[in-house]
Amino acid sequence: MTMTPSDSGALNFAATLARSFAASLNVDATVGQALASIIQLLETEAGSLFLLDDAGSMLVCRASVGPVKIDGLAVPMGQGIVGRAVAEDRLLVVENAYEDKNFFKAADAKSGFITRSILCAPMRVGDKLIGAVQVLNKRSGHPFDGIDGKDANMLQVMANAAALAISNARLADQLLEQERIKRELELASEIQRSLLPNEDDDLPICGINRPIREVSGDFYDYFELPDGTIAFALGDVSGKGMNAALLMAKTASLFRCLGKTIRDPARLLSILNREICETTSRGMFVTMVAGLYEPATGLLRFANAGHLPPLIKFPDHLYETVAPDAPPLGILRDMHFVDHEIDLKGGLFVAFSDGLTEFRYGDEELGVDGLNQLLEYAHDGPLRQRLEMVLAELDQGGWQAKDDLTLLAIDDRAAGKAWQRERVPAVAAPAEADFLFGLSFPADPSRLKMMRPALEAAAKACQFGEDEIQDLVLAAGEAIENIMIHAYGGQVKGEITLAVHRLPDGIMLRLRDFAPRVDAGKIEPRPLDEVRPGGLGTHFIRAIMDDASFIPLPDGEGNLLELVKRRKNATESAEATAVATAGGADSKGGN
Repeated sequence: MTMTPSDSGALNFAATLARSFAASLNVDATVGQALASIIQLLETEAGSLFLLDDAGSMLVCRASVGPVKIDGLAVPMGQGIVGRAVAEDRLLVVENAYEDKNFFKAADAKSGFITRSILCAPMRVGDKLIGAVQVLNKRSGHPFDGIDGKDANMLQVMANAAALAISNARLADQLLEQERIKRELELASEIQRSLLPNEDDDLPICGINRPIREVSGDFYDYFELPDGTIAFALGDVSGKGMNAALLMAKTASLFRCLGKTIRDPARLLSILNREICETTSRGMFVTMVAGLYEPATGLLRFANAGHLPPLIKFPDHLYETVAPDAPPLGILRDMHFVDHEIDLKGGLFVAFSDGLTEFRYGDEELGVDGLNQLLEYAHDGPLRQRLEMVLAELDQGGWQAKDDLTLLAIDDRAAGKAWQRERVPAVAAPAEADFLFGLSFPADPSRLKMMRPALEAAAKACQFGEDEIQDLVLAAGEAIENIMIHAYGGQVKGEITLAVHRLPDGIMLRLRDFAPRVDAGKIEPRPLDEVRPGGLGTHFIRAIMDDASFIPLPDGEGNLLELVKRRKNATESAEATAVATAGGADSKGGN
């Protein structure tokens, strides 16, 4: 701003200034520009602009001009000149600052600045006070005009214009913040949708999730295991909003990871419960039904952690429910859950969230009986179409849902396609192998850090010494890195599963990837004098492990590497036994 005020053009100057800083949509920029313009217009030595905090009890300096910067200074409402001007909602003219009991002399004593006169005007938008602006010492050396003088009137005009500009900038900030939150919610919603399973028309299972807001606290998932068994889950997180959505994402991810290796729903819920208890916020919990369904037999096993009893409909139109026998996940750390087994016999298994049964349908809530009736009404056609018919019937009533609506159904009548399609034969572990744990993770090097503590704990459980544990973890890490680099070519989208078994005399690791089949002959260790830098990994693995071999899988089903490490003391004991036996034989032979 290069204009210079004059007595005749002061009002035009003020109007121009008001228009210029009203055009700014940034609060800090608007505050700074407003104060600089006011000081220029009134030709003062210093000035400051204060805004009320959110509580409305303190005035905080947002901008200052002059020899002393007081940005950030907080003044209680009613104290000092500026606090008094706001508390009394009136313009104050102080001709001699040192004679005013409200003047804070210590500020001058500390800074060396001498305040002679003060002019302070409250700032308001409509009926709402937002702060005050004050100017100190006219450059001419004269005191400010009286309460009805030109200086006072001009400052009040400028204060009002600045207040309006600041209010507009705040509204613009709020709109930007709302837009940012909207974008983040859209992204969170997209991530949540990506956690839901892909539809597979050949599977007799289907789910629907309809969030009441952008993000959902409900979730469902299912996936087919190599032998054709279908793992499934439906959960409902307490509360709403982003906290519930994050806990939902965590629980769903844990289920998908653990569910690929743990074939016991009760044990799976127990592990999930411990993990959620350790990390979730106080007061949050998850109700969840998780289970396994065998399309070939119609047998279904499930466990229930405080969730609504699933509805089980048999072909004779009778239905039953199984009440939960354990609390939700995340409440008590050491909980045991119970498996329930049901032969569906061509029936229907339906898990659902309370948003569905509590849906206002007519004069009452839908309830389980109402849901059963709607399922009777929609008993023909593809499973997804039938679930959509249930929700469509609710929509026709014109009532709005009060919570997320989630349905997951398994139709044993439609199991034929699933169990008739070709399966990948499961590679059974040796009978003496005791399964410890399994993990599924992306081919991302950062996951190695997560893996090491689990492998160390497993090796310790298998009674390995500290040196052997470290060697084992390094060898396993080397094998996983080889998969990431050579099988997946560094693509982090590739999936790796790790199954860890305890052997009577050691440990067995099975690493599976889903990349094109590798030629095991080409990854045999080269002679050491032919190894290039970075190519010692295979040597190292074979030096540490007692056995490292690929188990053949059908084409297109990836690769399965089995690593076996036996305890040194067990090996020495076995060798000693062999030597003793051989010695005994020789001795007998000698006899």
